[in-house]
Amino acid sequence: MIATETFHNEYRIFSERMNIPPVVEDIMEYVRYKTIVSGCSCLFDIKVVLSELISNAVIHGNGEDAGKPVDIVVDLGMERIEFKITDRGPAFEPSGDYGSLLCENGRGISICSILCKKLEYSYDKKIGNSVKAVFYIKNPEGGE
Repeated sequence: MIATETFHNEYRIFSERMNIPPVVEDIMEYVRYKTIVSGCSCLFDIKVVLSELISNAVIHGNGEDAGKPVDIVVDLGMERIEFKITDRGPAFEPSGDYGSLLCENGRGISICSILCKKLEYSYDKKIGNSVKAVFYIKNPEGGE
């Protein structure tokens, strides 16, 4: 099925590392089914960014506290894929200069900022930290 309209799906996992790979695979299957990206080179980038951002939420945001959820919202359209990942951790303020790809800390955020078109962080006292990652779908016949 090719997205000719928008699609929305929500996922929730609890903050244990073992929950990350299955939810990433579920989301990737949803993206492949609902969009034209099945043959797109962007699939690898999407999977890397999803894995990294969900891992950051589980490990750094929620401190691997299994009682704290991570919520993932997926919005798909004809030309764009958007993910919003929310944890329940303390406020996180990225500096904007995510550091070197060779540094131990911040490397994942640097990689994500390179692989997606937009990466935005926000914080809500009632909910926690959110990060939004946006990808633009490339047309398999060429162009974007």
